[in-house]
Amino acid sequence: MRYLPLLLAGLIALLGSSQTMEAQSRFDKMAVSPLFSDTSILNVTLAMDISTVTSDIEVRDEHKGTLTFVDDKGKEVEIDLKIKIRGKTRANPKVCRFPPLRLDLKKKGNDDNIFAGQNKLKLVDHCEEGKNYEQYILQEYLIYKMYNLITDLSFKVRLLRITYEDTAGETAPFTKYGFLIEDEDAMADRNGMITGGDVFSQDRCEQSSLDVLTVFQYLIGNTDWGVAAGHNMKIIGKDSVFKQPIAVPYDFDYSGLINAHYAKPPANLPITNVRTRIFRGYCRLSGTYEKAFEVFLENRDAIYNLYNSFSRLDEKKKKQIIRYLDSFYETIENPKMAEQEILTACSIEHRHVY
Repeated sequence: MRYLPLLLAGLIALLGSSQTMEAQSRFDKMAVSPLFSDTSILNVTLAMDISTVTSDIEVRDEHKGTLTFVDDKGKEVEIDLKIKIRGKTRANPKVCRFPPLRLDLKKKGNDDNIFAGQNKLKLVDHCEEGKNYEQYILQEYLIYKMYNLITDLSFKVRLLRITYEDTAGETAPFTKYGFLIEDEDAMADRNGMITGGDVFSQDRCEQSSLDVLTVFQYLIGNTDWGVAAGHNMKIIGKDSVFKQPIAVPYDFDYSGLINAHYAKPPANLPITNVRTRIFRGYCRLSGTYEKAFEVFLENRDAIYNLYNSFSRLDEKKKKQIIRYLDSFYETIENPKMAEQEILTACSIEHRHVY
């Protein structure tokens, strides 16, 4: 009996080691997969009981479904998965009749394809019928791609052309744009970090990445976020201590750059339209935010090229976006405008912790 504690400790250590190896194997599979590195549109078929899944707003059970696509060798691949509703605003039927979904891919039999190693993936879908909603999807996809240009501390995305098949036979097949968002653990692992941290104040975050984040949110005219509240943010860090954590944003449909008809700024802000930019970063010492400006200036050509080369955007909408980008760059390149709109418009006087 005296050896029992030692045996238990050994079993626990072995189990922990096995789980670590399994997780690492999953990350290794994702690292070599072209799912988020390939920029082409991935055509997929998502089969499910559409009415049952999209109406399960309160309980949010997992429902059976399949994801089918043709791989680069011309072979049709079918993956069993579970599907459930996710999100808040877009899960409200008054906003979207087709809510955002989470795809839970089964590990068994899901090895030799581009989804190998993937676990739970967020799907941003069309929300409603109509051209405007199609454009909303494409614009939000491009915002993620823009932030990818700015920093690796960002979620990768993959644009899809999705054919929905109703396994209940009540709805005819239909095809829409959508995009997948990289798994948060994979994003963290890609940057040599882990997830799971919390912060009670922005000023606990690593400063340079936070400054880039807040300037980016100003660029796209987004006020629908909060670091300390964990609102549309994931916190990652180098280890379990989470000293100098890094905030990574997601969900940009309320941004002024998109200007979705349902988007409204928070009631506590002195603006009435999401197109009106307002800076929500903390105050900094002189010369600090200018370093963040340089990051955006260095990537200006790549950002404009991202939009100018994207043929699926409506040309009228593309021109509006370019003008919105122009106004941002005019602001940060003009010392007086930058001082008024950003440098002295900060929300709280303080010195950053780190």
